[in-house]
Amino acid sequence: MPKLQIDRKLIECKLIVFDKDGTLIEQKPVLLALAQARYQSLTKLVNAQVADEWAKTVGINMHTQEIDYRGPLAFAPTREELLITSTIIRQCENEEWNHAKELAQEAYEKADGAMKPPYGAVLIEGVEQTLRKLKADGFKIALATTDSHRRAQRALDCVGIGRYLDVLIGDDDVENGKPAPDMILKACALAECLPSDAVMVGDSLGDVLMGRNAHVKACVAVLTGSTSRERLEAAADTVIPSVAELQFKK
Repeated sequence: MPKLQIDRKLIECKLIVFDKDGTLIEQKPVLLALAQARYQSLTKLVNAQVADEWAKTVGINMHTQEIDYRGPLAFAPTREELLITSTIIRQCENEEWNHAKELAQEAYEKADGAMKPPYGAVLIEGVEQTLRKLKADGFKIALATTDSHRRAQRALDCVGIGRYLDVLIGDDDVENGKPAPDMILKACALAECLPSDAVMVGDSLGDVLMGRNAHVKACVAVLTGSTSRERLEAAADTVIPSVAELQFKK
């Protein structure tokens, strides 16, 4: 069984589960692409007031392109963000709740339809080389993302790393998103691997907690996202600069 080096120790594992944005893909371009599409869709379908309130609430300044990485845009899966958007529409427009939800859903669907692959995805330096070496050394590779399955797959195919994945789990593939263990448990089942033979690699506390809740062998945090080293060190088994710094051997 191939081995990863975790805190100077070599541990055997079969499966490595990666987060997407902030871990394999640069986070900001993806969030900006999503925000722009959703903002424009809400403006056209409802009005600019609702779109401006949405931007403020989810954590994006559309003028300066500054992102609040503690906010829903950066952390929440689409299903949660839709509830936020529905509430904004209800409050601003005094809409009946079910109609507000329908408007929010329609706005997001139109935003998705307007976006084109790779949806702002830009590979973090060294990722492709690392994934290629991991596969060559016998590791199975999975992706667990708050993005939808379809968009994540198309984005990764466009930037050239989709071919390295054995399993891809999107937020729409499970009942409970991060930090619940559902994504990892499903990835392990599809990869025919026990969680105790898997390692989680991600850039956020949600990724690490998902790994803990799934009882994986180890949780590795990377600093290519928006979470500080101090917060990650308090939760992960080890913190490294990026996926390119993973150490492993047969």
